[in-house]
Amino acid sequence: MVDLVIRNAAQVITCAKIGLEAPFAGNEAGELGLTTGGVAIEDGKIVATGPAAADMEAKQIIDADGGLVMPGFVDCHTHAVFCGGRADEFEMRAKGTPYHTIAERGGGIHSSVRMLREATDEELEASTRKHLDWFLEHGTTSIEAKSGYGLSLEHELRSLRTLGMDHTVEVTRTCLAAHSVPVEYKGDPRGYLEMVANEIYPAVIEEGLAEYCDVFCERGVFSFHEAQLILEAGRELGLRPRVHADQLTASGGARVAVRVDAITADHIEFASQKDAVAMRDAGVIGVFLPAANYILDQDDRPPARSFIGARCPVAVATDFNPGSAPTVSMPLTINMACVRFGMTIAEGIVSATINAACAIEREHEIGSLERGKQADVLICDVSDYRDLVYYFGRNAVKTVIKNGRVVLR
Repeated sequence: MVDLVIRNAAQVITCAKIGLEAPFAGNEAGELGLTTGGVAIEDGKIVATGPAAADMEAKQIIDADGGLVMPGFVDCHTHAVFCGGRADEFEMRAKGTPYHTIAERGGGIHSSVRMLREATDEELEASTRKHLDWFLEHGTTSIEAKSGYGLSLEHELRSLRTLGMDHTVEVTRTCLAAHSVPVEYKGDPRGYLEMVANEIYPAVIEEGLAEYCDVFCERGVFSFHEAQLILEAGRELGLRPRVHADQLTASGGARVAVRVDAITADHIEFASQKDAVAMRDAGVIGVFLPAANYILDQDDRPPARSFIGARCPVAVATDFNPGSAPTVSMPLTINMACVRFGMTIAEGIVSATINAACAIEREHEIGSLERGKQADVLICDVSDYRDLVYYFGRNAVKTVIKNGRVVLR
């Protein structure tokens, strides 16, 4: 007798490898591992899936009622720690004010920096906990979350400590101190990066506050060479690199990711077929962030089909942040990836589960429903996986199970 059995599922998405190597790429990019029946769980782990699992005896039985059962979403790029939103800037953009103009007037990232620095520890924790609750409500059970709205030793450490709070949603932390040049270092990006390398990174390592470092490689922020230098500095201390790459211009961020052996290159609107091949050969995962592309109404979009055709593994993430992607909904984000980037629904789901788990190097624990893996499971009130994404803007998540325990129903 096992601890828990989910029965009567019309479809079960396993994303099981079945001989394939994760992350899935190329023709396997949309392999959902579909079956029916249910899932059996014991001691917080998956023990079986499919029709046989549904027939096992259990201490607790959950009827999926003809719904969809799938792995919990893994959101591999978020900015979950901030205080206060920027709806005023959204309205300004809706009226035609360009993003860069808002930033020049003291908005953008610097607006969030001011709000975070002015917030008390209690306010920052309450805001971040609220954001993590939102993720859970929408079926996301694990996230990667970045600092980057502190831009000083004190406030970057505060941010990363806050992300280490006790919460059902598992958080993998990234130090994004190189998100922008703070006002106190205006005109001196190299000076700021020296402070990041010599003060912030060592303190982060000493307290064990992050696994990764990241940089916004973009014209007007940090150049190709500056991005490479700061990521190499972090890597030498033990922080694995990630890159905000080629979002607004062809900044060379994807090439930086290849040079520094980054785990991911994210955004990549201006990446090329050559970049896709280089990233594939270097083992760099491309992370698409369609919500930001949508909110900023960018004409340029990442060459998703070229990446998939080149067998470069890709993931999809929300980029949840107060400025350019204020959403925690992975199904909505997948819908945008389908509409704007030309991905299939199945590719989007794979990219938000097993491939996203690879993007935070947790694929052996989460991201798929396979024997021995952590039982992070969703029950959704749709009978066809396509409806999860097709009915956009609706939260179809009915039950969330984390580590084999029902945490939301």
